[in-house]
Amino acid sequence: MRILFVAHGPAHVPWIVPLAWASRLAGHEVRVAARPQSVARVTAAGLIAVPIGDSAAGDAFIRRTAPLTGERPKRLPATWPSGPLGWSEERRLHWSDQVLGLADSLADDMVDFARFWRPDLVVYDVGAVVGLVAAAAVGVPALAHSWCQPLGLYFLHEDEVPPTYPRLFERFGAEPRIGTDTWIDCTPPALHTPHPVPRIPMRYVPYNGPGEVPDWLREEPKRPRICVTGGITTSTVDDFGRQLLDEAAEVDADVVMAVTRPEAFDGLTLPGNVRLTGWVPLGALLPTCSGLVQHGGAGSTMTALAYGVPQLVVPDGTDTPQSLCADQVARSGTGIHLTPAERARPGALAAALGDLLTQAEYARRAGVVSEEIAAMPPAAEVVSLLEQRAAHATDSQPTSTAK
Repeated sequence: MRILFVAHGPAHVPWIVPLAWASRLAGHEVRVAARPQSVARVTAAGLIAVPIGDSAAGDAFIRRTAPLTGERPKRLPATWPSGPLGWSEERRLHWSDQVLGLADSLADDMVDFARFWRPDLVVYDVGAVVGLVAAAAVGVPALAHSWCQPLGLYFLHEDEVPPTYPRLFERFGAEPRIGTDTWIDCTPPALHTPHPVPRIPMRYVPYNGPGEVPDWLREEPKRPRICVTGGITTSTVDDFGRQLLDEAAEVDADVVMAVTRPEAFDGLTLPGNVRLTGWVPLGALLPTCSGLVQHGGAGSTMTALAYGVPQLVVPDGTDTPQSLCADQVARSGTGIHLTPAERARPGALAAALGDLLTQAEYARRAGVVSEEIAAMPPAAEVVSLLEQRAAHATDSQPTSTAK
């Protein structure tokens, strides 16, 4: 069968790679629709990319700081987004406007390709609502692919729907899909948050992009090794990385700064226990590490957990997806959440790292969650479910629709 995957952004591409390749290895045709910013990451994974949308138009929606339309649903869903974020009504409405505005800018390209290629099934990133629109336009089932956070846009009741949402579907002659859907979810039990949408569990397989194993990584570390990263796209690490350089000498460990922008630290003096490497795939580096310092990226968080590595999460805000990851890590006992206010104290990073390395409970809990992940169903089993969903397309339609 033909499976159309839809990626949201560059940092989200790695989430769909394992299932996309499992689908290919099962003999299915796969295409990955992606914004121009994400195409290179798709092709680097050996998958066929379908560019959709205009780079500048998409970025314009993402950068908006006020709601785009001013339109409001009759009732704001308590589950949108759910979990411990505690976002204000305006914050949630703005986030929804961003997601829907981005979908609007991509929809023509997305539906045109879907009508040309005629997929049997669409698997879309929970942030890429345009995938659901394309599936409705060609009359095939769709499943969302979560990235371990309950932040996808979904509506359980018609009075929760802002006017912009049904218009996305209606302009292609399709009925809006409203109601409980199904999400493919790699979240291990220890990190679960309450969620009304049924989820299909799938084992998280770390994929952090291509790379090489440097010679120094083959050497057995003589003391604990700490990885510092800001993920594959964020510059958040530039800020807390400079603070860490000031405090690293206080930490009895070797610190590897595996960052995508090493030039951000040009001219700074590196302490003797710090190595500035540029990007190294976390799947190669983390198995040799005793700890991770990161910004709260879902991929960084889950890769560390998959390898049983405790972590110090340093998000740059208190109402962001990154702060949600930090909360998940702290609640699961697998690491420490250092808030912006806490990080501002002199010596705070060094002290938190000392706790991470010396309090054995963090490593023990990280090991337990690693075992939870290993026990989850592999991607190959989920491909079988995709096959069943495509074969019984009628049964996979949403429970309700709006006209």
